[in-house]
Amino acid sequence: MKIFTKLSKLFFLFAVIIYFSSCKKHDPDVIVKGEARVKMINAAQTETDQDVYIDGEKRSISALAFSETTDYLKISSGSRSVKFIGSTNLETEATLNFTPSITYSTFLVNDRNGVREIVSYEDNLSNTESGKAKIKLINLTPYFSTGINVSVQAGTQFVNGLLYKEASAYFSVDAGMNLRYNVVGSGSIKTIDGVNLEAGKIYTIWFSGNSSVALEAHVITDN
Repeated sequence: MKIFTKLSKLFFLFAVIIYFSSCKKHDPDVIVKGEARVKMINAAQTETDQDVYIDGEKRSISALAFSETTDYLKISSGSRSVKFIGSTNLETEATLNFTPSITYSTFLVNDRNGVREIVSYEDNLSNTESGKAKIKLINLTPYFSTGINVSVQAGTQFVNGLLYKEASAYFSVDAGMNLRYNVVGSGSIKTIDGVNLEAGKIYTIWFSGNSSVALEAHVITDN
């Protein structure tokens, strides 16, 4: 009788543990913890060199001049305070949410009036097609209401009227193929030299400039 009682108690205890473990596993309020990776880029053409801080900790080895980028930085996922501080101690801060195991490109930008903000984009570092480079395009110049066109060397357009702070989808392009870009409605055609686009590589290409002649493409290798 005593043995049966002990077994009953053990069975009950085991059932309770299983129940609560199951509830915890399916609890929608449980926050998944992990790490994300982010690279920080100074895309504010009117701003001084920038140091980068995440949750109050300085993460840049040296101040970023315009168009310079950090390597990917490992950070805890979730809501993080991101801050750029210029050499004049002018701060630009944002609270951004980072998903575990996702990579990001995060930029300091400014509008036509010089007002700064921080914008962030997810990066896709999955495998590329054989013999191809994978690219994403981001317009970070606020000076063109018509946007930016991008085409391959032969003239086939694949990005039409990309507006300020917009990012394109990812495209696979032949390695070594020149890309052409211009402000919509402008005859000033610029070229991204295909030598900068290697097979198996993934690139973020972002645009700056305050005139169609000064429009410039910045190529960042993500992998």
